[in-house]
Amino acid sequence: MSEDFLKNPLSLFDVKGKTALITGATGVEPVTSEERAFLKSHELPVRASGTAFGHTMEAQFPLGLALAALSLSRGALFPPDGTSPVEVEMSGSPSQIVVIGTGHWRGEGMALVEAIK
Repeated sequence: MSEDFLKNPLSLFDVKGKTALITGATGVEPVTSEERAFLKSHELPVRASGTAFGHTMEAQFPLGLALAALSLSRGALFPPDGTSPVEVEMSGSPSQIVVIGTGHWRGEGMALVEAIK
């Protein structure tokens, strides 16, 4: 694993207007603040699965994967929650979505879901 990837995991992804991110962050500190600072530095359209579905613990990460696959198959990211400061509108169709599962203390991970053309 390159040192660049360890400093900036999103550096390997196409972040030029075609990448979005789905997070399963729970609000538990300090991991939520760390993730929010990380996301702020990348300016990606973000969706928080917990906002719409609650926190399903073991199913949170697979839920994010399913939402990513559905969004890619439909050619659009699902709408942002109007009350969340991190969720912004995405113009255009995503070609890849990064799914992050943080805040449950075990089973945390990151996956890249890409559209197949």
